[in-house]
Amino acid sequence: MSLALLPLKLLLLAIDFSITLLTFGWLGIIKKLLNSGTIPLRSKKVGDNESHRVHIAVEDGKFDTSPVEGCTTLYDLSSRSFTKYAKSNCMGSRPFLRWKTKKIKEFAAGTIWRSYMQVGEESHKFGAALCASGLVPAPETTDLNMVKTTCRMAIFENTCAEWMIAAQGAFSQSITVTTIYATLGIDSVVLAINENIIPVILCNKNNVGCLVSKLDEMPTLKTIVYTNDLVAIDDVVEIPTSLPAGVRVVSFEDFVKSGDTAKYSPRPPKATSTAVIMYTSGSTGKPKGVVISHESIVACAAAGHRELKVIEGQDDYLAYLPLAHIMELMAEFCMIAVGCTLCYADPKSLSSTGAYPVGALEHYSPTVLIAVPKIWDTIKKGVESKIAAESAVKQYLVKTAMDAKRFARKHGFDTPLFNKLVFKKFKKAVGGKLRFCVSGGGPLNGEVQSFIQTCFSCSLVQGYGLTETCAGLTFQDDTDERLGVQGVPISSCECKLISTPEICDKAGQPYMSTDKLDVDGTPVFGRGEICVKGGNVSSGYYMMPEATKESWVDGWFHTGDIGQFLLDGSIKLIDRKKNLVKLKGGEYVALESMEMIYGNSSFVDGVNGGICCYGDGDMDRPVALVQLKQDTVKVWAAANGMAGVDYETLKTDLKVYEAVMESMRKEFAKSTLSNIEKIVAVCLLHEHDAWTPENGCLTAANKLQRRAVIQQFENEFIALKPKGIF
Repeated sequence: MSLALLPLKLLLLAIDFSITLLTFGWLGIIKKLLNSGTIPLRSKKVGDNESHRVHIAVEDGKFDTSPVEGCTTLYDLSSRSFTKYAKSNCMGSRPFLRWKTKKIKEFAAGTIWRSYMQVGEESHKFGAALCASGLVPAPETTDLNMVKTTCRMAIFENTCAEWMIAAQGAFSQSITVTTIYATLGIDSVVLAINENIIPVILCNKNNVGCLVSKLDEMPTLKTIVYTNDLVAIDDVVEIPTSLPAGVRVVSFEDFVKSGDTAKYSPRPPKATSTAVIMYTSGSTGKPKGVVISHESIVACAAAGHRELKVIEGQDDYLAYLPLAHIMELMAEFCMIAVGCTLCYADPKSLSSTGAYPVGALEHYSPTVLIAVPKIWDTIKKGVESKIAAESAVKQYLVKTAMDAKRFARKHGFDTPLFNKLVFKKFKKAVGGKLRFCVSGGGPLNGEVQSFIQTCFSCSLVQGYGLTETCAGLTFQDDTDERLGVQGVPISSCECKLISTPEICDKAGQPYMSTDKLDVDGTPVFGRGEICVKGGNVSSGYYMMPEATKESWVDGWFHTGDIGQFLLDGSIKLIDRKKNLVKLKGGEYVALESMEMIYGNSSFVDGVNGGICCYGDGDMDRPVALVQLKQDTVKVWAAANGMAGVDYETLKTDLKVYEAVMESMRKEFAKSTLSNIEKIVAVCLLHEHDAWTPENGCLTAANKLQRRAVIQQFENEFIALKPKGIF
């Protein structure tokens, strides 16, 4: 087939390149040739000794502190925009109609828009209603351990317009917002309510009953405000009417209407006031409440505005990641600060596989999209599944186009013909206007990054940060074509690497700031634990002085991540202090790195959790629990003489198991993993065994909970582990 189609391939390539020449695309080639071999210095060294090396990426050491001059708090940013962009669309939401199927939500064809003026009015009324409910301004300090006043409200809700309006309302009265992931259990909610002396909580209507049932454990909670986010008009949700004395349940709309802004005029916060106590998703035990000031988020938003290249008043941002996650909160304020539009969506309805009539991407046509690696991997595999279902001729055409596009991007030009024939259809699946994408929340597989950039003709860069750094630490430049690089320190902080002689790489060599080469022989400018200091760094953990003292040393926050400075000053993540596992022979393996590589297999179902690698001191080699992708198995079966065999039979067939293992071996061969990181056995799990935040196998930020997976699939794990012992 390939040989027969070769003349067509050559003809298409010739036409495509001819169009490039006629439309002056060759200018990009010349520019690329002139710049080849040069690596621009993207950050500079400002400190160097045997124990650490410090880099910054700003000129004259002047760190960014705000995206808008004179604005030092989140309230400043919002209130300015409410006036300057009063008539512009601020927030858009799709009305949820009903469940079309068990997995597909049906939305109205139109959008409910709120202008900046409307959002300003609603948020100020919400803030006034909070005051009437007994809340008072927070002290002008981030040292909250001794604060006993009712100066905080809680938000326990999915990402939606009401979430952000409530937060802005709280900020208008100097009230701190305590965030709780909507997927965390009720015990985490009780903990947060009691630790923070919370009198008011915003939640989803579906969670009201559960909260009411726990009121006796939350004596300070007096007002439950609920939204109707993703609650269909005809859904019957019982609101308890029998309530303890002094407790009330009220809808978001009625709560806003009750706000008397004449009686409770705005009381703006100071820059040092605490904006948010953000509870982490708790991947390593009890969730930590990270104390974050207004000035810290504003400083990171300043860097984010610079790095995202936000276009004032023009960009449309798809808002779907958890607002209880700092990355989403910071990104939304980046947009609000300059009058851009927030388009709210449910993460499971981004494409037509989870939404009807179309997914949120097609409906809103965003220009900027931020996602975690799992989302990008899911998008990639979704496209590949559709391609695999096409005819052999169409598959060949797509492969030709992808290869041509990769080659063109590498050499500074484009593929005008293939853009029309192939990539226009791909771009339509994400709305057609996507120009800038960011991956954060963990390292992104280089193959996935390349695929997204090629397929959708947009920039996809990696960022790196933590809740403790307000999401920002490093950011990859959009002209940086290297894969797997997290970028330079953002413009509101400085970064250093400190030697960790107690931790070794896969070759047994310690990570030292004096290293000149990495484990693969690549020139580097030091390796070690990444530490950060700057305006975007939080002050510590709420009511956890020992944990704070351990992580903040001499003003530097210790991330626990191992990185290396590349020669241009960029950071590349290479390990995590707590993620290295020593096998029986004394060799270390990096489980998260392995999952990133093997998760790229088409047999791995990222939607249902992906892959969980495992190894310990009793084992010679690692093994893995794998969520099996049903569509891939069926395609494989059709191509291997097993067409028509039902999935229930296929999933336990030894031939399918061998096909999965062969796929794992291919992913290993393409990677830089060491021989001891080669998976020797897998256990295939299925759709009904999906890992989710609800069953504890994933954190609320969709990160793997390795212990929980092993505990919940104990029988499968017990049978699997011996296969890694020789």
